[in-house]
Amino acid sequence: MTAIRRFALPIVVVAALALTPACAKKYQAEKDGKDVGEAACDVRDAEPGSVDDALKDLKGELDDIDENYAVFTAEDRADIDEQFSDLAEHVKDGNEALINQDIAVIQRSLDNIKDDMSDTARATVDGFFEGLDDCVNG
Repeated sequence: MTAIRRFALPIVVVAALALTPACAKKYQAEKDGKDVGEAACDVRDAEPGSVDDALKDLKGELDDIDENYAVFTAEDRADIDEQFSDLAEHVKDGNEALINQDIAVIQRSLDNIKDDMSDTARATVDGFFEGLDDCVNG
């Protein structure tokens, strides 16, 4: 029994150390995704005069995620940018029905994109949904 423990303990320690960076990266990806979701909420909740600044911040958050995790293809990113631009325009117009529709389309698009992603990229999108949850369900 003692011999088994001598061999098992190092294996468990090595396995834990090997998995820690992957878990940490997924955690950071989820946190970064949540920041994007919160930035999207900021666009949704912005006053018409400050929508462009909120949209600029959101696109900066998306750029950070793209650089760090290569989450989206160019086509996916173009679609997402277009959807957020639509959201900004509808916020400026004060059209609550279209604002809610834009958020739903963004969520659906990200859900479809998520199927083709790595675990870390999926964690980013999960964080994004978590960040959006406050303004969608709050």
